[in-house]
Amino acid sequence: MRHSALFSSLLLLPLAALGCSEEDDPRALELTPTIASVGADPLPAANLESCPVYAEETCVAGTRRQCKIYDVGASRFVAQPDPLLEKVYLYDRWYDLHSSPMGLTAERLFNERIPGDMPESEWSSIDRFNGWAGAGDAGIWTGAALVSDAFRYAVTRTEADYERMEERVRVLVRNFDVTGVPGYLSRYHFITVPDGTPQDDQLILRYNEPGDVDIDIRPEDIDAAGLPAAYKSGLGTPRWNGDPSIDQYTGPMMSFPIVHGLLRDEALKEKMRYHLTCYLNRLERIEVVNLLARPDLLEELKGLFGGSALQLDEGDPDLTKIKKLVWYVHPGINRENVDDFDRSCPDKVQLEPSRVLDARASSFELDLLTLAADINRDNRTQPNQIDHFYVVNLRGGDASHLIHLSAVAYYLTGDEQYRDFIFDELIGNIGADEVAKTMMAFRLPDWCFKFYGDHITYGTHWQMLTMLPDGELKDDMMRAMKDDAWGKALYNHASSKFNVMYASVLPEGASERAAIVQTAIEQLEDFGGNDGVKLAPRRTYTSSVQAVIDDLPSNISVRCPTEDERMRCEARQQFFGIDLEGAIISYECDGRPGECVMDDGMCTNGIASTGLPSSMRAYGDFMWQRSPFTLGANYGGSDGRKQSPGRDLTEPYWMARYYGMIAAGEGHVLAWEDIGSCQ
Repeated sequence: MRHSALFSSLLLLPLAALGCSEEDDPRALELTPTIASVGADPLPAANLESCPVYAEETCVAGTRRQCKIYDVGASRFVAQPDPLLEKVYLYDRWYDLHSSPMGLTAERLFNERIPGDMPESEWSSIDRFNGWAGAGDAGIWTGAALVSDAFRYAVTRTEADYERMEERVRVLVRNFDVTGVPGYLSRYHFITVPDGTPQDDQLILRYNEPGDVDIDIRPEDIDAAGLPAAYKSGLGTPRWNGDPSIDQYTGPMMSFPIVHGLLRDEALKEKMRYHLTCYLNRLERIEVVNLLARPDLLEELKGLFGGSALQLDEGDPDLTKIKKLVWYVHPGINRENVDDFDRSCPDKVQLEPSRVLDARASSFELDLLTLAADINRDNRTQPNQIDHFYVVNLRGGDASHLIHLSAVAYYLTGDEQYRDFIFDELIGNIGADEVAKTMMAFRLPDWCFKFYGDHITYGTHWQMLTMLPDGELKDDMMRAMKDDAWGKALYNHASSKFNVMYASVLPEGASERAAIVQTAIEQLEDFGGNDGVKLAPRRTYTSSVQAVIDDLPSNISVRCPTEDERMRCEARQQFFGIDLEGAIISYECDGRPGECVMDDGMCTNGIASTGLPSSMRAYGDFMWQRSPFTLGANYGGSDGRKQSPGRDLTEPYWMARYYGMIAAGEGHVLAWEDIGSCQ
């Protein structure tokens, strides 16, 4: 294995800023909240009490009450709700009651196929429950749920929605607290139980032996995190799952600064500040220096960036002339090093490297191999395990992330060290602001691209933009959003989430804004159950490629790869023997629908020419981070047995409502209505 594969892999790992008032002080950083303020609850004036879960019923002092939609302006309960609003409230209901164990976000599994028309009272039965999928992504998706909850509260202003939002904050903070390491985010926490233990859809139970990054929760951390009695009942062994990736951290990185200014509990706000700043301060710096002494590495880098793979704009930095690589890495905990892991919170951002790999040194090859071993995803027992890393002066998404994280730390704390780190180090010494403008400059073709990389990058970049004051630097970061995120990536994805975010930071008079918003709304209106029933959850239902092709709208066709695109997919890169992005996309032709015949007689699968309507897309845990072009899906034995949490509908909807992109349902909130007597 060639040592230079380390460098050629950097842009292929999934992933993909700030503002200052320069009139007086070029280092001024007057950040503003994403959600400026929320007005008073509108219901007390109507002598009504808000409620959090649509259609839920309760019995209070002999009176049966139901949670219904109330029109504040008309002072009456709504007989026929706006269809999109009702659908969103239903998805919020299904999430709150059936897809958020311990408040975390997961995909509900069933022990049989659930048809789209099965009533909630039946599919939600514990007798049909078969555990949880996707819990390893609970960090990012609970963060998305919190963003959804925050914008819902900002729209409705009701006390019940405030409490719902605050509870989600506690859930996400708990995902830090269970580790007992400040700033260290668990993917999720669970209880390992003996075989035969009955399922419980309010907990996450696991029946297998612990893996390398499943860490026992210490008794003191059970108490600190406020975990329920089940964690101390003897039911099993409480554990947390580690090895968090950058995408997991984007959950709190994006949501915490949005909700911070809305919260009333100062102790909870302090916990948020503490964990995010401890995370930033714990990142260790690694430098790879004197690259010019290794022409072979530079040639490898130039080859990687060559041809159509690199799309740089005028003024972008030349990424093929890098003299030094600056990494910030997250040291990882595993079952072998947990007893020796430093559990303290560093009080400063680390400016001095903990490792320097010098290309002129005789030990360089060995140093590279050691670094690769620490990163190796197949071996999570290294004493110096690296969970994830940011290569700040090479990968545009990494540069954006670290500037955003530092800006959030300054916003939450006012500590000048974070402003200094942004201006003196990230921008002044490393040039991260320029690198951030290349966030989408290198992309694999749509047939082999990992689309979750887009979602990881643009969300925090957008959140940063919402805080920035007008100025030259904000203009530069908007260029990254417009020219790279939109112009090189998401312009044809028809992604409701990205479209709403992008439109929210575009000028009101921007010529393209209306069309971008319209596409987002159409996708939300089309969103729904994918087994023939619109007002139903989305599940893993099989759909044939031919049926999708037959129903394609007139503006969408089947797209085939060019020979260059095929080559770029199939010229796979490795990271010391570990396969990275890219894939073999060709096969012996077999006459399947949508087949593309290549020059050598091999075939590839065709994909949609532009983003499909949401109702035609395959199942996804979160639609907007999956391929918008895939035609059909076959789930075999899991057909209809996995259910989406549905945050891909509610998050962009509530954001669109907050930004005034959707007027229908204005002033319609949830309140308790007396509907009869009870005992």
